Amino acid sequence: MKHEVIIIGCGPAALSASIYLGRANIKTLIIGKQKQSQLMKAFQIENYFGFPDGIKGPELLERGLKQAKKFKVKVLDKEVVFAKKLKLGFQVKLDNNSTHSSKVLLISTGTPLKLSGITNEESLISKGVHYCAICDGPLYRNKKLAVIGNSNHAAEDALELAPFTNNITIISNDIKFKFSKQMQSLLKKHKIKLLNKEISEFKGKNKLEYLTIENKKIKFDAVFMACGTTSALNFAEELSLKTKGNILRVDENNQTNIEGIFAAGNCCASCRQIANNVGEGCNAALSVIKYLKHKNLYIDYGPLNKKVKWQNIQ
Repeated sequence: MKHEVIIIGCGPAALSASIYLGRANIKTLIIGKQKQSQLMKAFQIENYFGFPDGIKGPELLERGLKQAKKFKVKVLDKEVVFAKKLKLGFQVKLDNNSTHSSKVLLISTGTPLKLSGITNEESLISKGVHYCAICDGPLYRNKKLAVIGNSNHAAEDALELAPFTNNITIISNDIKFKFSKQMQSLLKKHKIKLLNKEISEFKGKNKLEYLTIENKKIKFDAVFMACGTTSALNFAEELSLKTKGNILRVDENNQTNIEGIFAAGNCCASCRQIANNVGEGCNAALSVIKYLKHKNLYIDYGPLNKKVKWQNIQ
């Protein structure tokens, strides 16, 4: 495989992990939309160690990227829309339809998605309202389906459903569609309809019966929620990862229940602070290194500067 580790995400946890992996000469690829990192929205960070005058989020992210690249970590400013386990390792699919494989996956996608807020969404979960197209799509062969979302994540879900039915509509929920060119082409090829309208309600007693869209009742057999970008919860369903509430379950080594898959940062932590995420990235990376090198102990010692003369301190 070209890569030993693929890191999904591009925030503090992902970058911290990549620095340790790069220093250990582990072939590492980071895949994530830098502009979608929550760090990009932090105007002034004043509680992170080493910056007494504070630092702006975009600047801290840029420094982290520069440091990762220094250690020959490859970075792709793309979105992972799907992941699967292979006989040996894992494969991810990107929003430009390309694929990459690795021996290890490190999920660091940040805060998982919340419910959309559409009325009755929660009460109809698994009763016509679903979150994993590849898992639940086969239940709705030749049915009328809706995918709720406006990004590549929604496009990918619709394409996953295409083998089961030719009646699929992506509904943006009154948000402008923002598909990549490759996704637009594929949606057109599969004759997937687009509807830029707002949904006010899911309706049904024991199962979903119809959607209320701008005061009109439109019948659908099922809807698949794909709001925003792909989250850790989507990967959890695709890869059979265990969750606790809305976060991934990991052990003290930041390893999930699936061998070879690790997680770090907000997607698996209750303390959602940069300092904690950087530490989680470090812990996950050291665990990955030990896993790949079959070692029980690994310490990242800095290179000794031969020009420095060490003196005994009395």
